[in-house]
Amino acid sequence: MPRAKTALTVAVFAAFCLALAFWWSIRVGLPLTGEKPWWYGKNAHIRVQVLEEGHDMATVSMRLPKGMMDTLVALGTDAKIEVDGSTTMVGYSGDKGRAIHLRDVWKDLQRLPKGERLKIVEDDATVWIWIEAN
Repeated sequence: MPRAKTALTVAVFAAFCLALAFWWSIRVGLPLTGEKPWWYGKNAHIRVQVLEEGHDMATVSMRLPKGMMDTLVALGTDAKIEVDGSTTMVGYSGDKGRAIHLRDVWKDLQRLPKGERLKIVEDDATVWIWIEAN
């Protein structure tokens, strides 16, 4: 392979990688304030708890790696929590209740100060979402 063709291949690959990194940053929606968020560079997890009226404990409680959630949001998947009067479903379910789409609250969630929780009230349920890091 001639030198010019190799250099052109490397340049095209580098341009593709830069474009992909730019697209990823825009899709994930990292805060562009100039300073890094408190969870940046740590082993961060997203915590979600759903507290429904009439129950003494959380009906849904989950802990997800933040890197996985970044991927779900960047690729445009429909990660949601559906809340209705009788059940709480995580992931895909029918159109029975009201859904909280994690993509819709993602930017607000990433901008929370350390120790703060995002509170969403849907029907008779309260959903708490927050980031915790080691």
